[in-house]
Amino acid sequence: MDTSGRGDWKRREGLGSALLQIGVVAVVLAAAVAWFVHRGQVRQEVDAHLRTARAAALKGNPGDLAMAQQQLETLFTLSPDSRDARALSADIQAELWLDHHVPGADQKAREQLERAEAMGSRSGERYGARALLLVGEGKTEEARKLLEELQAQGANSPKLTLAQARLLQRQGRLSEARIAFARAAEGAWRDPRYSAAYGEALLDEGLFPQAVEAFSRATTANPDHLLSRVTSALAQLYSGRNPDSVKATLDELRSNSKPLTPVLQARLAVAQAELALTKSAPDEALAQTDAALKAWPEEHYALFTRARALAAKHAPEARQAFEAAVAKRPTAPLLALDGARLLQAQGDGEGALALLDTYEKTFREVKVQTTDGKSVPALDRDDRYWLARGGVMELAGRQDDALAAYDKALAARGVGLARAQYAKGALLLARKDFEGARTLLSQVAPDTGAGNMPEAYAALGELLFAQGDFAAGCQQHYFALVRARAQGTPAELIATRANDIKKRLETSGQPAMAKAWLTEAGPLFQQQ
Repeated sequence: MDTSGRGDWKRREGLGSALLQIGVVAVVLAAAVAWFVHRGQVRQEVDAHLRTARAAALKGNPGDLAMAQQQLETLFTLSPDSRDARALSADIQAELWLDHHVPGADQKAREQLERAEAMGSRSGERYGARALLLVGEGKTEEARKLLEELQAQGANSPKLTLAQARLLQRQGRLSEARIAFARAAEGAWRDPRYSAAYGEALLDEGLFPQAVEAFSRATTANPDHLLSRVTSALAQLYSGRNPDSVKATLDELRSNSKPLTPVLQARLAVAQAELALTKSAPDEALAQTDAALKAWPEEHYALFTRARALAAKHAPEARQAFEAAVAKRPTAPLLALDGARLLQAQGDGEGALALLDTYEKTFREVKVQTTDGKSVPALDRDDRYWLARGGVMELAGRQDDALAAYDKALAARGVGLARAQYAKGALLLARKDFEGARTLLSQVAPDTGAGNMPEAYAALGELLFAQGDFAAGCQQHYFALVRARAQGTPAELIATRANDIKKRLETSGQPAMAKAWLTEAGPLFQQQ
């Protein structure tokens, strides 16, 4: 057989095949390189969107949260299975639902959270959002178990601490809740939402200066944090601060072109209502609270301010209004304790006592831990409650019950100890128990004049007048006026009090001392 040329044929076949294979490999490699480059670009875009979303969410306003969600929606078109982005989306929607009550945000939060959990996300947003949603839904036992399991696994984050704080608050364990809120705010100091949550918790307790301070920290993190600004203004108005100091803030917020969520609309209207009350315009205040409740019917501050406006009008509906506010947020001491005080001032002692009974029922089973590890009833440590109850009893003429309540306030040895000493001392003075009264009053009104309670010095002055020691009594009354003036009491009111004391001295047969008294006290109220 002629085999000539066969080797050339094989050579040609091998060369073509090799070239073909090289071409295929080149195409595959090019495709692989293009795929990897594209994948890297997508990853970079995903990371960029995630960073932008986190930065926007950190500002804490509803518009910022919406912008963050838009970034995440774009991210999902590039990478639908980004589990940590799903968790962040769940966290944002939970925030919009829990703090701003945006309709439908709760369902979106659950959907995103379920996807993040199905993908195995282990981010802080996933666990924090789940815990916060459980608390918000009222599933306190499930929330407690989840937080305990996470704590046993060593999980720790400001988001989980915030969920723990809100759970404790719902359970009425307020002192523990305050500590947890403070820890969360400290751990997430760059996020205004945490300090704002702490501020609202303090406001619910009627701790106005501390609440304003917490809101101040929130606005330090973001000077334009709307919820902190408007709620800080409300806290200042509740505390009786000069309304001119917050009016400009409220005017600016009202003219803000940014869309407001239901809660922000309601909170702003409540602040406007409180501003109207400072001008003795309860009808205007009622109109504003109606607007607030229309924006968000669950706003407990709107219910509370509405009750305050009705009390200012001496309307019989005030009692029912306060009861509605307390029912909406039973673990907020401000609503019950201040409500009882206002009802008593209106002359509705029965209504005041009913509010306090509701308060006692709410906290009766709550236990707190002492520094030595013992568990005691929370009411035993609640000096504010016993002071409020004592005041109601005293004005109702039930002096023995009032003394018993004041004794419980003293036994609590809380931050209101000085107030409890004064309250019992003043009541003993009214019962002409001068020795017992002086023992208590002297503790808060020392002879050096270093005390901070004008009314205690005034009570001690009255005691000394009753005992015929007019010189020492004038000294105590002088301390009372000095302290009152330093605390911002108008000069006109100081003058009225000074003249009343002058008349008391004259009717007691002390004309020379009356003249000397006015000479000494005059500079306190004379216009500079």
